[in-house]
Order: sequence, then C-alpha cells, then structure tokens
Amino acid sequence: MVDEYKNILVAVDGSAKSKKAFDEAINIAKRNKGKLTLATVIDTASFSGTTGGNSLPLMQEAREKAQQSIAELEQHRMAEEQAVHLTSQILAGNPKREIVELAKELETDLIVMGSTGLGALSLLLVGSTTAYVVNQAPCNVMVVK
Repeated sequence: MVDEYKNILVAVDGSAKSKKAFDEAINIAKRNKGKLTLATVIDTASFSGTTGGNSLPLMQEAREKAQQSIAELEQHRMAEEQAVHLTSQILAGNPKREIVELAKELETDLIVMGSTGLGALSLLLVGSTTAYVVNQAPCNVMVVK
C-alpha cells in the first residue's frame, strides 16, 4: 500500500458526486504535497447514432461543456486557496477505458471518482464506469459517495 499519494487523478463529469470527488482529491493532494490531474471524458458512443452522420457540431458542444465544467472546478479550487499543483485534461472515447489508460500513462498513485455519474444509464447500471475502473486500474481507487 502506498503511504503517500503524490500523483492523483480525479475523474469528473459535472455530477454532484464528481464535485465531491474533486474536493476530496484536493484534500488528499494537499495533505501529501502531491499533484492533481483533473480529467473529464467525452463519451463518443453517445454521438454514434446522430442523424446525417455529422457528429462534429455535437462533439464541439460537448467539448465546450467539458471545458466549462473544468473551468468551474478550477475556479472553485482558486476560491478555496488550495496550494495544489493542478493540471487538466479533456479526453474523448469510452470514459471507463480512457480513465484507466490515463492513469497508466501518468503513473498515477490514486484515482478519485464519484460512485455514480451523469450517464443516462447510471440509474440502471449504478456505477458501471466506477466498477470498471476499480477492477482495471493500475493503482488504488477512492470512490466518493
């Protein structure tokens, strides 16, 4: 078990649970004098059935919403005056796979994420992304309720 988490990844999707996960990740990074990567993933599967096959405007809209969400969280961090090194990434693809791959790429010590997200199926398949990440991640995963 890792005694200190120096390289932390927090996955957010704009949901209330992910905002709580972000707050928890800030606290962990601050305690451990670690760095925090804030990541959000645009789920490209949601654009596969668009009419006319032109999903580019929808992808651009999703990217803008993701950027706005990240900016709000970064502002929240600034308002809290947290002394944490923070970077952010917006990815596109399958959220659960992208989170695990990013954790591997960044050599992450800890992934922090909410128990459920904004996905339409999250009511039926509670935490399917979270469950996948917990089982496939190369590091510890903290699930925030």
